[in-house]
Amino acid sequence: MTASEAPRLRVTFEILDIRELKPHEELQAPLLAKVMGEIAREGRINVPVLVEREHRVILDGHHRFEALRRLGCRRCPAYVVDYDSEDIGLTTWPGAVVDRVTKQEVLDRGLRGPLFPAKTTRHLLRERLPDSPVALRDLM
Repeated sequence: MTASEAPRLRVTFEILDIRELKPHEELQAPLLAKVMGEIAREGRINVPVLVEREHRVILDGHHRFEALRRLGCRRCPAYVVDYDSEDIGLTTWPGAVVDRVTKQEVLDRGLRGPLFPAKTTRHLLRERLPDSPVALRDLM
């Protein structure tokens, strides 16, 4: 496949069954508490989770996902993407325990484990996706 034939980013906004989603990273307890407090206080989630289409692996938004789950939500708003798109880049956060990671490793960790430590992978999209607030009551 040449660069011109590589899949372009196709994004759909969906409300998914929270049980379908598979994290690939662990959580940071203080950040989870902060995110959970913000979502509960506002009564909504503003930024959907980024999810890989085929296997439902979470690419970005692990703390938002877990906050919703712990708040009793049965559904989760998500931007669902084709992970093989060249418009989705992958790098690691400064201070991550690994220097490099591949998309296949992200999928493997989400499907089979073990999870990466929190804040290991950083997914970069060519264009920013808009906030799409959803009320908690609509996710219960």
